[in-house]
Amino acid sequence: MITTPAEGRSSGRGWIDAHVHIRDIQCLDAVADAGIAALRDAGTREGAGLGKGIPGERRGPPTIVSAGRALSKKGGYGSPFGTPVETRDEIKSEIDRLKKTGAGIIKIVASGIVSLRRPGSITTGGFTAEEIEYIVGEAARLGLAVMAHANGESAVISAARAGVRSIEHGFFMTQKSLEAMAKAGTFWIATAGALARASDSGAVSAEAKAYIGGLIRTHLEMLGRAHSMGVPLAVGTDCVLPDPGYKEIYDEELSYFEEAGISRVDVMKIACEGGAKLLGI
Repeated sequence: MITTPAEGRSSGRGWIDAHVHIRDIQCLDAVADAGIAALRDAGTREGAGLGKGIPGERRGPPTIVSAGRALSKKGGYGSPFGTPVETRDEIKSEIDRLKKTGAGIIKIVASGIVSLRRPGSITTGGFTAEEIEYIVGEAARLGLAVMAHANGESAVISAARAGVRSIEHGFFMTQKSLEAMAKAGTFWIATAGALARASDSGAVSAEAKAYIGGLIRTHLEMLGRAHSMGVPLAVGTDCVLPDPGYKEIYDEELSYFEEAGISRVDVMKIACEGGAKLLGI
């Protein structure tokens, strides 16, 4: 396991978590104490992270780039993290509103999640390829990039080809998906630990836990392949903040990169330089 360095706390540079959900802004002191210099907030229904990344709002780390609230398709997965939308007018209106209220990036839910009840499947949810292209265009009009929750080959490829800044999660990643991401220069935030934590729930069957264990191993194999192909990477925990175990969760996420066959030196670069490049800081 890699331990985050103490200098991350004092210098304000270094370790970055590119995927969290800020539920209470009071979490920031504990995050800074964990050695994290910057966060990218993927949003909550309440939009607690909005406006907190404005210079002067806070002294020292962590810097925040917040999506505030995620855009999800009505009737599908995603409503706990933001605003369900249906029409192009609703999409445009919500993006405009997010920009006005301080969003530094737009988060979309481009697919469902890994099903813990039906091993091997993804739950319902997500936008069409054409809708993703429209969202990316509307965000770009306001100078914003898009981060896309995407699982499964179709969602990942559609999002990468549309020009999203990053793929979040990316379970059931394929070689074809990686090639699309490499060609587009799309970042991948693999969040392996989030699925592992979800599978530890007492409500998950033994069959599902066994399947999830194999899926995570395959996920890490693809992560190592992504690194060798030059797909840009950054570290994200998918942690809902505040969380008393946050420091250990971040360290565990770093260890997954080593399990993927990525050297410790390169893991440090991904966690620091990769995250900084992704966030534009």
